[in-house]
Amino acid sequence: MIKKLIGLLKKIKIFKWIKSILQETLAQTFTLLGFFIAWLTLTGTAKDIVGIAILISLGLWLLTIGFRK
Repeated sequence: MIKKLIGLLKKIKIFKWIKSILQETLAQTFTLLGFFIAWLTLTGTAKDIVGIAILISLGLWLLTIGFRK
């Protein structure tokens, strides 16, 4: 029963997408850590703008995984 459920989950595209997101994120750990450290060093409006830019670029990067493969 559990093997059938695991087999079904592997066929669903969203789970494949989530798996690829996790793999890509782990591969870019130090880049993301650098973004976070740089964001922590900023203050005020610069911190807000850079934080939003990091989130947007991270979102676009994750959404375009399929295009890069």
